[in-house]
Amino acid sequence: MSLPLPLAHELRLLEGVRLWLRAPLAPFTTIGTGGKADALVTVDAIESLVSVLALVESADIPWMCLGAGSNVLVSDRGYPGMIVKLGDSFHYVDELPSSSHVAEEAHLLVGAGAHLSRLAVAVAEAGLSGLEFSCGIPGSLGGGVAMNAGAHGSCLAFRVLELEVVSAEGRRVIPSSALSWGYRHCGLPPGSIVTACRLALTRGDRDAILMHHRALLRERRKTQPRGVRTFGSVFKNPQGDSAGRLLDQAGLKGVRRGGAEVSTVHANFVVNLGDATTADVLTLMMLMRQGVQRTTGILLEPEVRLLGGAFPWPADCPILQESPRADG
Repeated sequence: MSLPLPLAHELRLLEGVRLWLRAPLAPFTTIGTGGKADALVTVDAIESLVSVLALVESADIPWMCLGAGSNVLVSDRGYPGMIVKLGDSFHYVDELPSSSHVAEEAHLLVGAGAHLSRLAVAVAEAGLSGLEFSCGIPGSLGGGVAMNAGAHGSCLAFRVLELEVVSAEGRRVIPSSALSWGYRHCGLPPGSIVTACRLALTRGDRDAILMHHRALLRERRKTQPRGVRTFGSVFKNPQGDSAGRLLDQAGLKGVRRGGAEVSTVHANFVVNLGDATTADVLTLMMLMRQGVQRTTGILLEPEVRLLGGAFPWPADCPILQESPRADG
């Protein structure tokens, strides 16, 4: 599939929209593998985003909103559709409340393009607690909300008051209570993109909050790979257990296929050693899943989203393939 030229022309006429045809996707993902998308657009205004989605959906073109590119694995054949990325105007944080503010709870509006780990630092330094768990999560707020990102016993569902979402029909605000939150699940309306999020944070002692933040970050740095290309956790934790522990127990740390390796630091991470392909990563994922099934009888479910086509993945394994309405 290629983007029809009349559609490309209409998209280029929209204010605040930039379009690239046959755009490489590997540079836009944290694992750094995969082929090209038929098209990639960046959008800098809500009105333009509504117009983009309306045009693309009327042309029956598959699309996906891509955030920071973590938790996503792109097919080596690329993506037969359009990738939507939120521009710089969606990378904002409302003015942080003064430390002298007497309210115990602070409500903060944040653009979906904001990077979660940077946001966690900013609110901690402002004496606001509630996002310490996200201190090392490599993703955008929008992507984090879409998958209900979490760590250390907490998750975004506990902090979201409401979401601003955009679809081909326009903009609307959805209260958190209207969403079907779950483990690595949010339940966004089909065809919608998160553009902003109102968070409920708790005021506390700045030094104590920063100390907690740094302690969690030190723990994360000791137990997860650093300075390498990886999309994050490969598999979801089965109920009452840890996927990393099961993979380690199966002796999978350090196993390599092509340019991909199961991390020697944490067995639930796959690392791009420099020249990995998506096929290398998928081969490792299947070996990892088979190894745990052989030793424990447990079938691990992937956490990473697969984007594109022609994935050699077992039919019995539930997986988010070609998820065209999700932010990654």
